[in-house]
Amino acid sequence: MYFKLLKLSLAVIAISMIVGLFNYSCNKKMEKKDYSPSHKKTQAIEDWEKLRFGAFIHFNDNPFVETEISKNTDPKVFNPVEINFDGMMETFQMAGIRYAVLTTRHTSGFCLWDSKVTEFDVANSEYKNDVVKLFVDACRKHDIKPCFYYCLWGSKFNPADWNPQIKKELLETTPKDITLAQLTELSTNYEDIYEFWLDMQVWADTELSTQDIYNHLKSLQPNTLVHFNQHVQDGSTIKYFPTDILNGEERIPPVTGHEPYRIIENDTFYLPFEYEITSQQCPEKSLGNGLMEGSVWFTYNDSRFYPVDSLYKYIKQSFDRGGSNILLSTAPDRSGSYRQQDKDSLIKLGNLIWEKKL
Repeated sequence: MYFKLLKLSLAVIAISMIVGLFNYSCNKKMEKKDYSPSHKKTQAIEDWEKLRFGAFIHFNDNPFVETEISKNTDPKVFNPVEINFDGMMETFQMAGIRYAVLTTRHTSGFCLWDSKVTEFDVANSEYKNDVVKLFVDACRKHDIKPCFYYCLWGSKFNPADWNPQIKKELLETTPKDITLAQLTELSTNYEDIYEFWLDMQVWADTELSTQDIYNHLKSLQPNTLVHFNQHVQDGSTIKYFPTDILNGEERIPPVTGHEPYRIIENDTFYLPFEYEITSQQCPEKSLGNGLMEGSVWFTYNDSRFYPVDSLYKYIKQSFDRGGSNILLSTAPDRSGSYRQQDKDSLIKLGNLIWEKKL
């Protein structure tokens, strides 16, 4: 009897160990789960394609230091007189713009919300409101889909090289940890975010892969679209994958047209095209990326809205070549509002796009 009980006990222990190992193995697999873009046109992607017209809101510390690539170190320079997101959204509605992308963090690393992993943010500026929340609230109020732009850094480009505050913070952490923490804040503080538009993976911490970022965002917001900027080219080259959307920054699809079905490592994915085009011209501050001379992302005292007919020409070409959406780079001035002439031009362009049924 004793030996039977002993054998039974050993069997129970063995089974428990096997179950434990199985559960451990499953948990490890779940922890390492890789998310993937769509293999075909899903309803979510089709809904995105039907939006047709989106707008960047390029607004960070850049207009206050008058440069496209900001290396600002003083959060107090960010001091808009009045950020009028309601006015922006009303303009978007009149122009037929259906989604908006806010530059939550640009090149300097300045954050438009109170990030818990840096002091270089709005909480330490002269304007202490949560700009990201103001933006999201206005989007939802006016039925515009809220999206976030976030600029990566850490290897080839790192604000710690010139910003003493960030250098001090990085003594106890890494660019990778800061990035993941801030993307967590953006994913969890503002409810559902329609799309994350991620820039400069080429600058990211070398220990933080595109797959890592994609997994992180999808695990927190499974329904969000994750878009890695493919930089200045026509969408023929996939530099950063996984991504739910392809684009060519300031470039339209090739003459042969955009091919959404792409084969990557013997697997096929459906990747629609978004054309990002700037609305502002300022030759003195331009990086020279645009199809038209003098393109800039931000609004400055000496920048002007491009002629609407010139913008429409390239937008039409993008749609004709299989582009799904356009993302027009717009920007309030340093007051936090659009200038009247910019609003008028934006509405005129939108009306032209929808009247022509592009």
